[in-house]
Amino acid sequence: MIVSINFEDNEKIIQVEANQQLTKVCDEHPSFILFGCRNIACETCLIEVVNGMENLASVMEEEQRLLDLLAPGNPNARLGCQCVIKGDICIRVAN
Repeated sequence: MIVSINFEDNEKIIQVEANQQLTKVCDEHPSFILFGCRNIACETCLIEVVNGMENLASVMEEEQRLLDLLAPGNPNARLGCQCVIKGDICIRVAN
């Protein structure tokens, strides 16, 4: 299945196969999302999901703990390094 990813920051939409890690997609299609550790240890890949949160793999406990510190009360925040894309999404770098 092909899904669309809308990178709102640089006004780019790409289409990729579903069930890919966002890190892999960004390695192949450069974006404004930075990936430091790629392992839930930093905050460089903090993103905001504008549309399609239901089309990402669920937030695991370790990611949620860091999100609670970095973006308390923002249900649209995710760590890009933990996102597996299951369907169409629109994302931007979190401020």
